[in-house]
Amino acid sequence: MTINEIKNKLKETGYIPTDDICYAVFGMLALNKPLLVEGAPGVGKTSLAKALAEVMGLPMLRLQMYDGLTKDEVLYDYDYQRQLLTLEAVKPKLNEEIKDLGINDAIKHVAGDVDFYGKEFLIPRPVLQTIDGSGRKLLLIDEIDKASEETEYMLYEYLEDYSIDIPQFGTVSCPEDQKPVVILTSNAYRELSGAMKRRCSYLYIKKKTRAEIIEVLKYRTSVDERVASGIASCMVAFQEMDLKHPVSVSEIVDWASYIEKDGSREGVQNSLGLLVKDRRDMEAVSATVRNYIHDIAY
Repeated sequence: MTINEIKNKLKETGYIPTDDICYAVFGMLALNKPLLVEGAPGVGKTSLAKALAEVMGLPMLRLQMYDGLTKDEVLYDYDYQRQLLTLEAVKPKLNEEIKDLGINDAIKHVAGDVDFYGKEFLIPRPVLQTIDGSGRKLLLIDEIDKASEETEYMLYEYLEDYSIDIPQFGTVSCPEDQKPVVILTSNAYRELSGAMKRRCSYLYIKKKTRAEIIEVLKYRTSVDERVASGIASCMVAFQEMDLKHPVSVSEIVDWASYIEKDGSREGVQNSLGLLVKDRRDMEAVSATVRNYIHDIAY
């Protein structure tokens, strides 16, 4: 896709990209290189991945990072219920076969008969699903900055050549024609390693300007120019406030969609639960909305 095609196709999904975003996406696709996207919460990092998956017609898999997630859990899990059911099914036969064996020989016999940690009992997580040969996919690794350093190191091999070495059954490599589109997001919870950054191209999404917010509202809602302008002014003010839960672009779109249905002063003032997700933010957000109520309410 050309730069203009990327811009137009993203717009068709309702995602309004800047030139920086279009060039970053073009570079990622041209070089088949993962894209690391940073920016304040709510600027549209995750939405970019969703929009791009729609544009490319690819299934999107999402790996949400969080404190405590281990490197093994990132890759796979085991179907423990199936393991137990299999054991119960073969137990009568095994009991007969090992009744005259010593404990060590019995263990070897059971282990040789059923590989409980083989591929048939493995449940692949999103990373493995993108390189298992089942078709091309888009992988969103959300909030990579919340992953442990150990997990980050484990992903180096995947990000470099789309393969992973798993001790239980060796190296899994992606077919050349099915290499995934990979987007990583970060809110700068911690500093990522230089090795991680070198494996990715980079995009920083700035907070949207008033004009950009108005353009988003025009594409995503049916509010008129005056209301879109008033809502955009609110959003710009929200972006400058130290809110516990920063208001996102998607939340502003939801609010505007509500106002289409009930744009009365009472409706506007009583719909702030679409914006405020922490009680400590309510007073500040309410005060800002009151300042622009004459532009927003019908």
